[in-house]
Amino acid sequence: MGGGEHHPGLPVPNPVVSYWQVQPHRIAEHRTTPSLPTSELLDFVIVGSGISGAAIAYKLLSRDPSLSILMLEARTAASGASGRNGGHCRAGWWLNYKRYKDTLGEDEALKFLRLEEDNVKDIADFVRDHNIDCDFVDLQSADTYVTEEAWANVKEVLRMEEEVRERRPDAAHRNPRKVYEGKAAQDRVGIPNAVGAVTWPAHVQNPYRLVCRMLELALDKGLNLQTNTPVHEVTQVVPDNRQLQKWVVKTPRGTVHAKGVILATNAYTNAIYTDLATTGFLRPGRSQVTAVRPGSKVAGNPALRLATGLNDVGFGDYFHVRAPGLDGEGDVIYGGGRFISREEDITDDSKINDKIATYLRQAPRQHFGRENWGEQGKAVMDWTGITCYTPDTFPLVGEAPGKKGLWMSVGMNGHGMAMAFRSAEALVHIITTGTEPEWFPRSFKLARAWSGNTVHISRPETGNDTGL
Repeated sequence: MGGGEHHPGLPVPNPVVSYWQVQPHRIAEHRTTPSLPTSELLDFVIVGSGISGAAIAYKLLSRDPSLSILMLEARTAASGASGRNGGHCRAGWWLNYKRYKDTLGEDEALKFLRLEEDNVKDIADFVRDHNIDCDFVDLQSADTYVTEEAWANVKEVLRMEEEVRERRPDAAHRNPRKVYEGKAAQDRVGIPNAVGAVTWPAHVQNPYRLVCRMLELALDKGLNLQTNTPVHEVTQVVPDNRQLQKWVVKTPRGTVHAKGVILATNAYTNAIYTDLATTGFLRPGRSQVTAVRPGSKVAGNPALRLATGLNDVGFGDYFHVRAPGLDGEGDVIYGGGRFISREEDITDDSKINDKIATYLRQAPRQHFGRENWGEQGKAVMDWTGITCYTPDTFPLVGEAPGKKGLWMSVGMNGHGMAMAFRSAEALVHIITTGTEPEWFPRSFKLARAWSGNTVHISRPETGNDTGL
C-alpha cells in the first residue's frame, strides 16, 4: 500500500493491523482527485494524516476556506501512531512538573500543564460539538504506585503543585485529583500491592475513528487528501528575484509545488527533513499494545472502569477496558513492556516483538493478582506502532530555522493525544498571524534541536495517552 518504492525511514508498506483498524474506515484509501495537482502552485502541502495533520488541515481551512491544501499520506488514512495507539486521552504528565519547574522555570512548567489539560478538553469538545462516533467515554484515570520511593516522589510533586496554586490563581488545573494511600489505593485500583494512587477525569476512545472523522470534516472544507502517496523528497526553490520561492514535493505519483510545506510526520520526519536528522534530536521507536479478554473472576471489578497507568510496575504500563455496549466490550487494552526491549531507531511497524507480546498478555493477571484475576482470558490481538522521542520530552512546533515556508508539528513523545491538537492550534496561529500565541511554550520551538545545549528531561514512565 506504499504507493511505490519504499525509502528507508518512511512508513513500511505492510504494517500490522491495529485493534482500531480491523474495520477500515470509509476514507482509508481516499483520493480526492484521481491524480495529483501537479500543474498548480498550492498554498500548502501537509505530509501525514494522523492527529497532527488532520487538526492542522481542519484548523487552517476553518480560518480560510479559500486555501488550497493537499495532504499526502504514505499509506492509508491515519495509519500511523494515531491509528494504532492504546486509546487513552488523558493529561498525565503533571507527574513531570517538578522536573519541568527545576529545569525550565515555573512559568514554562505551568504553560505545559495548561496546554496538556486544554488539549484534552479541546478534543472532548471537538468530539461532542461534531457528534463524532469514536467510542468516546468519560471516565477516571489513575496512576498507581507499588514502591514507597516512587510514591514519595509523586507526593512531592502534588505538594509543589498545591503550593504554586496557593500563590497563583492562574495555576489552577481543570482536572481535580484525588489521592489514595495504602488500603484505600488498593481498593480503588484493584492492585493488591499498591501503596498509592492518584485519580482525575479523563477519556478513552477509538483514536482511528476520531482522526478519520476529523479528516472528513477537513475534506468538507476543501482538503485534497491523497492516500498511498509517500513523499520521497522535499526541496526549496528560490528564484533569482527571491519573491516567488516555492517548495517542491516529490512522490512516486508525480511532483507537486507549494508556497509552504507542513510536516506532520512524527517518527518519519528524519527521512524527509535530513537537516533535523543530522542533529539526532528526534528518535523513533517501536512500541506495542495487546488486547486480551479479562480473567474469569475479575468481571465487575470497579477498578476495570479506570484508565490506569502503572508507573513503577513494569516500565510505564497502561490499560483500560472497553466499555459495555462497544465493539469488543470487556476487552482489556494493555500496552507497555518497554523495559523488556526499548526498540529505538526503528520505523518498521510490520513486526510484533514476541517477548513483549507474551509479557503484555500475562501482565494484567500479575498486577491484579492471580486470585483476583482468575483464569487467564484469551489473547485477542497484538499490534505495534512507531512513535518518536525528544531529549526534553517536548514536540517540535514551528517553522524550520533558515527554511522559510517549511513548518512542522512532530515529536509527540508517545503523548500525542495530550499535545498534538493544541500544538496544531499553535502552529496554525503562527502560520496565519506571524506571531506565537501567549500560551505557547517556548520549549516547543524548533531551534533548540540545533542549539547544542539541549535540556535532557527523563520521560515520565507512565501510561501515556496514546498507548504507544
